[in-house]
Amino acid sequence: MRTDTPPAEPKAWLLAQFEQYEPRPAAWAAQPDSAMLSSELEQERLRLRQQRQANPGAASAPAQNNAQSNAQASAPGKQPAASQSAAKDNKDAERKAMRVEIRDTYRASVNARVVSALTTKTPFVERLVHFWANHFAVSTEKPAVAALAGAFEAEAIRPHVLGRFEDMLVAVERHPGMQLFLDQTRSVGPDSMAAMRAAARNPERKRGLNENLAREIMELHTLGVRSGYSQDDVTEFARALTGWSVVADPMNARPSSMQAMPGKPPLQSHRRPRRPAPFCFARRCTSPAFAL
Repeated sequence: MRTDTPPAEPKAWLLAQFEQYEPRPAAWAAQPDSAMLSSELEQERLRLRQQRQANPGAASAPAQNNAQSNAQASAPGKQPAASQSAAKDNKDAERKAMRVEIRDTYRASVNARVVSALTTKTPFVERLVHFWANHFAVSTEKPAVAALAGAFEAEAIRPHVLGRFEDMLVAVERHPGMQLFLDQTRSVGPDSMAAMRAAARNPERKRGLNENLAREIMELHTLGVRSGYSQDDVTEFARALTGWSVVADPMNARPSSMQAMPGKPPLQSHRRPRRPAPFCFARRCTSPAFAL
């Protein structure tokens, strides 16, 4: 059992940690950043899809054999249903493989966190990291967020733990882990270009504001409940945040090209990015009043 000798000068020992703290210690050095993770996971997703398309029976041979047997015993009209069943099994196998990849990524970041906590020369600051990571917690129930959970702490919490709260707050809210966790990527201004295009494609399914991020910032991250703000404040804050997004979702990356608003300079196209940017401002998702 490990025992630590109390420091002779507790105050000096504590203050020295502020100078010795390393935002990215050895335990975290090998962990990829969010942009690299997004790129690697997208490449893996494409590889699995290409493998499924090249070998449609490899992922679910037993299920496909059953489907073929049923198809032979059934009328010709039943064969498409059997093929659809086999295709569904293959897609399920692809999703399962991606979940395994994401689980391994998440476990690697957890291991880095544990090793850092056990071996750090700045235990007090490490506890501050855990405190703020808990304050700005994200849930790993969503696979995309689980993949980015370690990068979230490494990029948004650790570099700012001894700095200004304002800087940490902005880094947290702009991070793709938080953006995906609170569905900010789905929030668009009701009268924005993106909303109008979505309505033209499918009038029955209208896109609009998602207040999750705005509400979380006000209720949990900053002001707190019963601090005087109203539902109108949440709605207007959500409207102001429209346009905050990420280029690609690690689980279902579909890079988008952003067109410039009239009278504005053209924006960079993201049709085929090699390394998806972790954060972007999409003017097409913003209400005209905020598209400055």
